[in-house]
Amino acid sequence: MRTSRKLLSVVLAAVVAAPARADTSAGSTPFDFLLFDANARAVGLAGAYTALACDANALRYNPAGLAEVRAPEATFMHNEYVEGLNQEYAGFASGRGWGASLNYLNFSGVTRTTLSQPGGTLGETGLSDLALEAGYGLALSESLSVGAGAKFIRENIDDLAAVGYAADLGALYKVPSVPGLTLGAAMLNLGPTVRFQSADESLPLDLRLGGAYVFGGADRRNTLALDLTKTVYDKVRLGLGAETALWKALALRLGFTTRSDAGLGITAGVGWIGRSLSADYAFVPMGELGTGHRLSVTFRWGQERARPAPPAIPEPAPEAAAPVATPAPTSEAEPAPVSAASEPAAAPVP
Repeated sequence: MRTSRKLLSVVLAAVVAAPARADTSAGSTPFDFLLFDANARAVGLAGAYTALACDANALRYNPAGLAEVRAPEATFMHNEYVEGLNQEYAGFASGRGWGASLNYLNFSGVTRTTLSQPGGTLGETGLSDLALEAGYGLALSESLSVGAGAKFIRENIDDLAAVGYAADLGALYKVPSVPGLTLGAAMLNLGPTVRFQSADESLPLDLRLGGAYVFGGADRRNTLALDLTKTVYDKVRLGLGAETALWKALALRLGFTTRSDAGLGITAGVGWIGRSLSADYAFVPMGELGTGHRLSVTFRWGQERARPAPPAIPEPAPEAAAPVATPAPTSEAEPAPVSAASEPAAAPVP
């Protein structure tokens, strides 16, 4: 186990875009890949996507966003990371509330080392991670949506493997008094500890709060986004992102994050927005480690459906009106009216 734990620490220590652990080096906790961003647009916005994830990337940031997708769409991302690490991500949203995702990370050709042989004379080995998830989002009202997801996780280090399960919860709220403002919250990677050979490892619980404000006219749509994230073993991290979409097609993005301990924390990206096809690119300068590059493509098809009506809240049945009592008929016959003709004639006065 020492060999594998040391390998894990060395390999993922280079992946500084995952939050650094407060008490030790990044990567010394398994399943850190669950914290990697999943889309080039989100990366260009410094990961500030909790309130914007109303697309096929919703399961990575906020499953409530599945309720906002109006037509089927699928997204695919390739992450050419530093030190030879590669990540592949695929997400799908049905347009009817449910979706699925696949997240795969691979790092091969790593020199195998041990505590007694730190120079590495034992050949090469590798690391791979896999997460499969399905989820559902539901609109509770015109302003509020909620969502949940369940995921299967597997991590392989050298000849060892660990399997875990986790759940995700999220909510989105469109502020009625401020058009264009959306607030989001999510709790990701909720699950029991995972048995990794002889040790119990915790999943990287990820708490997210975010806000996004969209404004501008038809030819220029602007977006500002802010995220605060907190993992179970890390301090609060900040993400700020800005995007402007020119002529409804060309998107320019810039962001700043404190999630990275390498470089200045600056992110940037560009995107082309089409009706049925979109493409996004982002890069992250990471100091001496180099630059991370992400490319994602999104496909949309089918007819866009109207926002589903929120579930009706049954109203209590109206109380039946009390019957109006009518007076019961009397048993005695009422005297017949006396007419003038029936009265006796008055006697003449002498």
